[in-house]
Amino acid sequence: MEDDKDLIVSFALEDAERGVRSLTLLRTLFYEEFLDEGERGVHVSLEGDTVEDENSNILRQIIIKEGEIEIISIFKTYKVDISQINQSEIDKMVNLLRKQNHDNRFVIQLA
Repeated sequence: MEDDKDLIVSFALEDAERGVRSLTLLRTLFYEEFLDEGERGVHVSLEGDTVEDENSNILRQIIIKEGEIEIISIFKTYKVDISQINQSEIDKMVNLLRKQNHDNRFVIQLA
């Protein structure tokens, strides 16, 4: 993992008003050591969305259940339909989430 600079999980969300938007979970391992303790972890952002302080919108919990993922960050909760994604892709995503969570900064719940 010491060679990884960024670990990214991204979802394309359809929005009737704004079109397709990206929901991104980003962990920048390479530069994280230079951040304050409270700024470390997975940052959550939704394209076109404004939160109080985007740099502080840190992931707290992920709940993966049949056909849906619930992503809980400091400022917002996002629900993502994954019913059309095959199980092997879901397994890859879970493995990447576990890499992002190497220091247990958020909870991964598989229901």
